[in-house]
Amino acid sequence: MDLSQLEAFLTVCRIRNFTKAAEHLHISQSAVTARIKALESSIGKVLFLRDNRNVNLTPSGIAFLPYAERMLRLFEESKVTLSEDLENYIILSGPGSVWHYYYLQHILSFRRNHPKVAIKFLSYVDPSYMVRDLLLDGIVQVAIRYDPPDHPKVTKEFLFEDEIILVSAKKRESIISRADFFSQEYCHIEWGPPFPDWFSSIVGAGYVPTLQTDHSTIMLTMLLQGAGFGFLPRSIAQPFLDSKKLFELRSEMNTPITRAFALYLTENREHISVKLGLKLLGIH
Repeated sequence: MDLSQLEAFLTVCRIRNFTKAAEHLHISQSAVTARIKALESSIGKVLFLRDNRNVNLTPSGIAFLPYAERMLRLFEESKVTLSEDLENYIILSGPGSVWHYYYLQHILSFRRNHPKVAIKFLSYVDPSYMVRDLLLDGIVQVAIRYDPPDHPKVTKEFLFEDEIILVSAKKRESIISRADFFSQEYCHIEWGPPFPDWFSSIVGAGYVPTLQTDHSTIMLTMLLQGAGFGFLPRSIAQPFLDSKKLFELRSEMNTPITRAFALYLTENREHISVKLGLKLLGIH
């Protein structure tokens, strides 16, 4: 198995056509076919089913796909890690709101103090993917997650906690009740655990908000522009509460507290990249 075989496999997976995959890779169709056959021979499984019109993955191909993606990603990361211009290279993963509102200044300060260290920070969608693939594969040295479950290979260190509060650009004297979450005024976003379970326990199964985003900055902008009311972590809302651009709303429910942790492979605790990543986050 070599990289050219993995590239051919992933390209055919994406395009689902051998001829177009060959055009994309700037090689002949016969070369693509030869690489796929060599890969299948190497792993001992048929990866594609083909007829005159369709190319589909076999069950073995579906199972092999995430491993192929991870192997190619590891190789690309290794090229950066081995750069002669750098002393170290650290990759961190976490929610976008964490980087934007909590650690952006930490990153900028760290760069000034460590000019020979390359930094890459990722915003993830699926927290389980972050742990299962990125962290355990060693692609990410330090990951941030809200209230992560225990894992036998992973150490977690507490970073911060934050209260989730209801805010609006307009003052509101009435107390927010469950019924208000079904109104056109409510803007929804899923913050970290335990918020999703807590909110579901209030609105019930099958709830569909009239307006929802998965981007914290968009959420903040909408609220500042008077789109209605919604939940924000207090740390994000506080500067705007102080300047009277947002107002905290009273609720008949006790809102949850989120807790963020830094995660890393326990066996890598003394690795320089892990130490640098923790230092960037303020853990020494």
